Amino acid sequence: MSQVEVMRVSRKGSDTVVSFSSDHLNQFDSARRIFHDFSELIENGLCRSHPIDHINVDFGRIDRISSVGLNGLIQMNSKSRNHGVRLVLTDVPKAVFEVFQLTRMERMFEFASTTSNPVSSV
Repeated sequence: MSQVEVMRVSRKGSDTVVSFSSDHLNQFDSARRIFHDFSELIENGLCRSHPIDHINVDFGRIDRISSVGLNGLIQMNSKSRNHGVRLVLTDVPKAVFEVFQLTRMERMFEFASTTSNPVSSV
């Protein structure tokens, strides 16, 4: 039986983009798989000819975030920093950004927008 893809990695120009759904980010087992796959990406890069210096985490398909998801993002951020990789959360919806603000975690992360979403550019 094949495993369901929980994390998608793509290249947009020189950017490495990681995306996943709310369901995968907020469920314990799939969040663990995301962190495992993310760790492999950080440690091994896409390939030797494309070293990774920053990763954009696309929140375009995320409509909510739980403590499981927040914990996973903290782990991803820590892993990134330990390997000198800049982690940027992109296109974070307003409702999700408010959770970051309520937990005061917006100070831990860098946010950016690739669309007209003004919340992400805080």
